Amino acid sequence: MLSKKVFDYTKEGKTVTCYRITNKGGAYVEILDYGGIIRSIAVPDRNGKLVDVVIGFDRLSPYIKNRGDYYGAFVGRFANRIASGEFAINGTVYSVEKNNGENHLHGGNGSFSERIGTFTEESDNSITLTWDSPDMDQGYPGNMHIVVTYEFDDKNRLTLKYTGVSDKDTLFNPTNHSYFNMNGPSRGYIGDNEIKLYSDKFIPVDENCIPSGQPQTVKGAMDMRRWTLLSNVLKKEETDVNLQAGCGIDHAFLLRDFTDGEEVRRVAELYGSVTGIRMSVSTDLPAVQVYSGNYIKDGLKGKLAQIYGRRCAICFESEYYPDSPNHPEWPSPVLKAGEKAEYTTVYAFDTPNKAVVLDGHTTNQGDISWEPLYRVCRAEIYDRTAPKDILKRVKGADIIITNKAVLTSEIIEELDDNCKYVGLLSTGANAVDIDALRARNIALTNVPGYSTEDVAQLTFAFILELCQHTSLHDRAVKEGEWVDSDDFSFTVAPIKELAGTTLGILGYGAIGSRVCEIARAFHMKVLVHSRSEKTLPEGARFVTKNELFKKSDIITLHLPLTEETENLIDENAIAMMKPGAILINTARGPLLDEQAVSDALNSGKLGGAGVDVLSTEPPAEDNPLLTAKNCIVTPHIAWAAQAARVRLIEAVSKNISAFEAGRRLNRLD
Repeated sequence: MLSKKVFDYTKEGKTVTCYRITNKGGAYVEILDYGGIIRSIAVPDRNGKLVDVVIGFDRLSPYIKNRGDYYGAFVGRFANRIASGEFAINGTVYSVEKNNGENHLHGGNGSFSERIGTFTEESDNSITLTWDSPDMDQGYPGNMHIVVTYEFDDKNRLTLKYTGVSDKDTLFNPTNHSYFNMNGPSRGYIGDNEIKLYSDKFIPVDENCIPSGQPQTVKGAMDMRRWTLLSNVLKKEETDVNLQAGCGIDHAFLLRDFTDGEEVRRVAELYGSVTGIRMSVSTDLPAVQVYSGNYIKDGLKGKLAQIYGRRCAICFESEYYPDSPNHPEWPSPVLKAGEKAEYTTVYAFDTPNKAVVLDGHTTNQGDISWEPLYRVCRAEIYDRTAPKDILKRVKGADIIITNKAVLTSEIIEELDDNCKYVGLLSTGANAVDIDALRARNIALTNVPGYSTEDVAQLTFAFILELCQHTSLHDRAVKEGEWVDSDDFSFTVAPIKELAGTTLGILGYGAIGSRVCEIARAFHMKVLVHSRSEKTLPEGARFVTKNELFKKSDIITLHLPLTEETENLIDENAIAMMKPGAILINTARGPLLDEQAVSDALNSGKLGGAGVDVLSTEPPAEDNPLLTAKNCIVTPHIAWAAQAARVRLIEAVSKNISAFEAGRRLNRLD
């Protein structure tokens, strides 16, 4: 719903209007047509109480008096600084106002942040303001028309859309200069907010906040890629040269792998533990200037008699790099004559559950994104967690996510009362005590089926290697045996043809079914044993377990680990198998009696084995399969293809969303 009222009057008697957009949940945003200022953003905290998370004033005069701080304002044509107030376009040098020492800042005095925009369009959840800027306005070339749309939806997302058109080549680098505090700016210090930046690089600056070099990798105080308490960053000012140069944080952090035409994606988050409110900042511009309110005046009287002060709030200004007109090697803010520039920035607010990932490294080694998880919770991710550290790391967490970090009954008994959900980064649930979770009424989910294709693929990689011996022949060639051979072809091990051989599949879930399909494509016969009979393709049939052992040339396991399946392949099972049979295990290590399998390989009873899982992982040095003949061992990689791990993270996120919505999805409790 859109409403409007008179906010104040300029000295010239012009009316300043305040527009309020209220969504269905009662949250609202207030925008002034003067300077396009965002005066208020009131969103619900964890208890449903509205909290205004930006600095603002009750009258126009404080905005004018403190115009150099740009409270909530739309700034342009060029946000941030231009060194020495000069830049060149097409060989022509232009001079703009030096309003920040010897440098130009935010379009200069009297720019858009101090002008009334023309109200041109409205809907139930948006308003549009426009500004017309004549040729050489503030020193910038071109007659320019600028449109800014403010849209606030029912999901508490404030979207700013900037559009610019000029009749001459010019600069266009717009931003909004709101100051945020997720615990409410009246608390007086931003230090109790937590920050997370999705940026690996930043622009170093000199004492005037002009770039002093090329982008650098974040480190020290500049590394905020994990959730970081802002007070822990700012207290390093005495020793950190970057904080000293900016008098705090006043640096551009760069979007990863930015390209022109970039889609809107997340660049920063801010969280207030007092309110539980999180803000996520997304943009299609190449950087965000993070400014920790270093020059906010102490004792500043704000809305509803709130008192603001230095570093009571922080800015996230989406934009091009500072001084980018003078760095042609950087993304260019030059807008060509007649072309339309369109940029979008989104400030999204929610009250997410806190999630702790105990062992995220194997799932994500930096080659994929945790973004699906970040969308549904405030995730704190650890690569690995020792058993002694689990309780310390999950303290205060609503959600625990684990793969192999074991949640014993003793640990579960000590979990905080607010912990209500455990999510597995796996299909198997061996890492948790399900009965203990049920006793605490804690939900448990897993992720079935995310790696079906990959496990089936590794199953046949083992089969093909053990039948074709590709690596043995490759090694022989590279050791000179082909060079020294009298013949054009030679073999170092027997090669077996798959067509016509019999594959025995123990377990016929999604993976077993996919393995059957591939086997039939190789024209193999297929025998299947499982707890329940299902429709099989032509050339496959169900048999008893003993018949499968006796008649299969190759046996592959796709079973869960239970009391009944532990040590399923033991001396007795092996004794029933054909001499020279091949055994494949990509399911669970304890399905094998590893000593019995090793003995059978070394005696020649088994012709080969391929195992991706062992009884203990990582294995003990004396695990008998590590030294057994004709045994290929891989380090539990069947699930680890990049596409599978992407699906895994997406599925974990969907499980959490379903739980929060009261739906049961992949529940094991």
